[in-house]
Amino acid sequence: MSKKNRFAKWEKIREKGKKNYIIYYGVLGWGLSAGILSFILGEVFDHGLNITNYFTGDWLLSLVIGLVSFLLGGILFGYCMWGISESYYHDKYSNK
Repeated sequence: MSKKNRFAKWEKIREKGKKNYIIYYGVLGWGLSAGILSFILGEVFDHGLNITNYFTGDWLLSLVIGLVSFLLGGILFGYCMWGISESYYHDKYSNK
């Protein structure tokens, strides 16, 4: 992707605002997907590939704690990525 296209894409994203970016890219994009992936990998590591052993014990509590943790982490991730993207945009855009 060229610089011009990257800047145009970021300009469209930043028009929607920081809050929208954090929710969409941080919480939903990173937090939800990482939380679900973490839960699935945890089940596989705990029980191997024998699916009949999945979802035993306190799996629901484990899922909820994992999702909440990753969703909160997604806020931090989105906030940091917004800052990094804005910094990169201003550094490169102002030096054209």
